[in-house]
Amino acid sequence: MKNAARTVLLVVDDEAQVLELERRILETAGYQVMQASHGLEAIARLADGTPLDLLIADLNMPGLDGMEMVKRIRATRPDLKVLFVTGHVDRLMESPRQWDHEAFVEKPFTPGSLREAVSLLLYGTLKKPK
Repeated sequence: MKNAARTVLLVVDDEAQVLELERRILETAGYQVMQASHGLEAIARLADGTPLDLLIADLNMPGLDGMEMVKRIRATRPDLKVLFVTGHVDRLMESPRQWDHEAFVEKPFTPGSLREAVSLLLYGTLKKPK
């Protein structure tokens, strides 16, 4: 049974092993985790208004990349917080960004660095999820 008070995350990554690793790390930390293997799947998962506290997005994915996926999702959820998980930080720096409600973690990451980035983005501090 789903606990309505839990913090809900959507992890989107086209690499199945990375997706599974992120899910395990975050569920162990107490988060409720949904998964999508590409941008269009993520958009479809959220189309019904599913509550979401944080989107964790790979930047480079085939088809719809992470930046375009975030842009489309934010058309209906403008204040959604986003954590980019990428091995291509240079791509993030190419376009002018204000970084409101956004952060990034570079691949390869450690379980601790992923948990810390999520906590800092969600709560502004290191703390446990609800």
